[in-house]
Amino acid sequence: MTASSVTSSAPICVASTQRGDEAGDASLDSHSQRTPSTACCTDESASDTNYVKSVEWTPDGTTLLTNSADHHIRTYILLVYVIILTSCRANNSLRPPDLLEERPSPHPLSPYSVLPSAEPTYATAIYPYYSLQDPSTTLFLSSVRDHPIRLASTLSPTLLATYSLVHPTTEAFITPHSIIYPHALGGTHFITGSDSLICLFDVSRPGNDGPVSWMPTIPSKRKQTVGGGVGMKGIISAMAINSTGDGILAAGTFSRQVGLYDSNGTGQSLGTFSIAKTDASRRIGGRGITQLLWSPCGRYLYIAERKSDGVMIYDIRVTGQLLGWLEGRKAITNQRMKVDIVSTNQGTSHEIWAGGTDGFMRVWRDPTHTAGGQEPEWEWKIHDGTYYLFGLL
Repeated sequence: MTASSVTSSAPICVASTQRGDEAGDASLDSHSQRTPSTACCTDESASDTNYVKSVEWTPDGTTLLTNSADHHIRTYILLVYVIILTSCRANNSLRPPDLLEERPSPHPLSPYSVLPSAEPTYATAIYPYYSLQDPSTTLFLSSVRDHPIRLASTLSPTLLATYSLVHPTTEAFITPHSIIYPHALGGTHFITGSDSLICLFDVSRPGNDGPVSWMPTIPSKRKQTVGGGVGMKGIISAMAINSTGDGILAAGTFSRQVGLYDSNGTGQSLGTFSIAKTDASRRIGGRGITQLLWSPCGRYLYIAERKSDGVMIYDIRVTGQLLGWLEGRKAITNQRMKVDIVSTNQGTSHEIWAGGTDGFMRVWRDPTHTAGGQEPEWEWKIHDGTYYLFGLL
């Protein structure tokens, strides 16, 4: 289905960091009921050399957290409560816009808070019980190259705590390439993934104590080749815990391997498998895993890669069994282009939504119902640029 055939479902741009007439043309017809509203997430200082590398919604759906090429993390508060206006900012001129207010054109957005860094940020993770109504919960983690892991607030550019991850022999900082702050651990612990290593941290133990658990994904550093011995070698570039509560952690690497671990990543290995040299790899390509998503039922694992034109689907009930793949994603880039899951029919089914480098958004319905390759069922044009970043509220 082409973009022109779904004009009636086109999203409404309710907010943008573009200014003036540039934002005015982004307001579309207001008759869409099915599609979530979207915000154009380009930083205020964006240019050819400063672009948004990642963007995340906070769990309460009020705030966006962006990481940009200029090494700055910015927060944009989109939905605001009176308690925040009175307790955090006495100056009304700094009040963030409320997207529920009707306007003839998109709201102009400016960062509420900016956290600078001297080095690139590799990964971020938001506190799972984040609520703008309780400023003590507005926390996020970030890993910066050659620095300790940082804990900060989205409301103020001030570090609240740091957590050291140091190589035991070289004493150099290990920078995680992936961090998750899962509900399953009650907000008291977070998990990091780095080179052939998964670590568990206790939030209440900042400083130089390091993680409470170290789990190498290969039994020995002497096993230098991929597949040399039990386990997997490579940078842990993506992680996800099964949403059904069985405590299985899926971890993926830039070397195109996936490992499954019990006890929320602190237990034994349940198995590893490679996604290279498969029918899916030959059809859609891929140069390293950048995102893992569990299906709502917890039976299937979606795998997104850089330099890939689609998303792989694996049946985890049989470790390493390829079910199928989604085609036509248009994501042949080294950027981490995300996908998202949307529940439909009161949670009995779901869809995969993804953006492409051509500025289109695409949707695959009931992707686990068909084996082999699947083309998107519908798509629409968002804008003329690359739609690198994606997240649904």
